[in-house]
Amino acid sequence: MNHVIIVAGGVGSRMKSETPKQYLPVKGVPVFMYSFRKFASRTDIDTIVLVISDEWKAFVAGWVAADHCRQTVLYAPAGSSRQHSVLNGLNILASMAGDDDLVFVHDAVRPLFPLSNIDDGIQGCRDYDATLPVITVKDATYQSHDGVTLSTILPRTELFSGQSPECFRFRPFLEAHRLFSDEQTAQIRGCAELAYKAGLTVKLIPGNEQNFKLTTIEDLKAFEMIVAD
Repeated sequence: MNHVIIVAGGVGSRMKSETPKQYLPVKGVPVFMYSFRKFASRTDIDTIVLVISDEWKAFVAGWVAADHCRQTVLYAPAGSSRQHSVLNGLNILASMAGDDDLVFVHDAVRPLFPLSNIDDGIQGCRDYDATLPVITVKDATYQSHDGVTLSTILPRTELFSGQSPECFRFRPFLEAHRLFSDEQTAQIRGCAELAYKAGLTVKLIPGNEQNFKLTTIEDLKAFEMIVAD
């Protein structure tokens, strides 16, 4: 079986809106629903877990119920950090997911991910513990230890920007979380980072330039223009 965890519990402070960015409407539809509907359109996805804060559960559940999707839809509480939210979603699945089931983890504020990420994730996890969509870094990249002077020139050909949805074999990924303290878990910035640090194998799969994260007002405006076309 294949499962999905959509992380939608952030507050989106950089968007400068009282409404978290994943719930802002674009063409009358909240941002999170664009990702939800892509996963719900797939016959090879069995369960969708939405990780949300309690105050938005009724709002989210109302939109989900109106879509009448075929998947089992579950809800998990948002955690104190993104990775704690992911872990809450994994724990919701623990009683029903098989050890070698696959679980996708996706940011609700990446509504433009290509469906090929799902196909490539399923295929890649036949031989690896996880897959990570990436795009190449196009600009020369530098490192500065003090933020003032140049310290190191990084090899651009070896650098990639990670995206989501990431895909994992369920049990190894769940168990990997037990290797880290709460404090360490809070410092994790991406699921593939945790998987790598836990010794799991992570395959890089093609990402997409259009699969940008809605972080700022400018990002939201760009998404609105794409949807309007």
